[in-house]
Amino acid sequence: MNSSPIPMIMDGDPGTDDLLTWMWALARPTQVEMLGIATVHGNVPLARTTENALALLDFLGAADIPVHAGAPAPADQDRAPEGDGAFAESGLGALTLPPARRTIASDNAVAWMAQTLRAHPAGSITICATGPLTNLALLHRRDPEAFARIGRIGVMGGSFNLLPPNHVRRGNITPWAEFNFYMDPVAAQEVLNAGVPVLLLPLDVTHLFVSTPDRMARARTLPRHGQEVALMLDAAAHLDRPKFGADGAFQHDTTVLAALLYPHLFQTMRGQVQVVTTGPAAGACLLLPDDAALVEVATGVKDPAAFFDLLFDALSG
Repeated sequence: MNSSPIPMIMDGDPGTDDLLTWMWALARPTQVEMLGIATVHGNVPLARTTENALALLDFLGAADIPVHAGAPAPADQDRAPEGDGAFAESGLGALTLPPARRTIASDNAVAWMAQTLRAHPAGSITICATGPLTNLALLHRRDPEAFARIGRIGVMGGSFNLLPPNHVRRGNITPWAEFNFYMDPVAAQEVLNAGVPVLLLPLDVTHLFVSTPDRMARARTLPRHGQEVALMLDAAAHLDRPKFGADGAFQHDTTVLAALLYPHLFQTMRGQVQVVTTGPAAGACLLLPDDAALVEVATGVKDPAAFFDLLFDALSG
């Protein structure tokens, strides 16, 4: 466990799994110093992802965390692709949050990220990226010196093998591609090969964490926000059950924070990652093992139950 909190920028497209990740981070101030949130297009359009971020922070009483609106569309496109409806039009599924009582700190998340990186020692800031990587690709293009100051990027994205539990497809948005990389494959390819350390959590690993009925029951008994947490955990079950035969919903974005804070839970390998950027397989990934690579890919989980123990323990405070 870290002796001092990790300065962290959260970059995502909420989506309930992004919100749950940020809720977990806020519950562990001795481990995470949340510098702010950058929103991006993805699960729902940018205006909605931004509103959802503001609403969650107000709901949790975290008025000191700034929210900066980022890219409304992929780096090289004028409009974003359609999402998969995993979290309904609101991005919240069945969850309802009161409307936000405040507005964004800025509408230029990329400039804010650059400014923040320059204001901190080089290599000290971790970015927890749980949506399409558009903001980070734009940062790399517009201010490569600031981008190079990133200490590490934790990324939820990609997939490499046939996915559990039914092992009939490699992706969750197309048969080949994971959602975040599909939404901006050019950005994914660029960021994963931009020369800064990356910790990548692909579907191969996130599919090992499932909101089973016993875990849902445990969530509902949390002393604070138990019903909301349960709804976040199970929001995508309506897709994951018929598509993969899952016993609940897979937990994707929260695994990034878990791997950053509790690396002992995961098995990893280093490798070169290439992302298909065009055609019907856009977003699909290839992995070439390379011990000298800057990308560390999670390949397995040592104790899935411990992940939920840590999550529920944090949210019990």
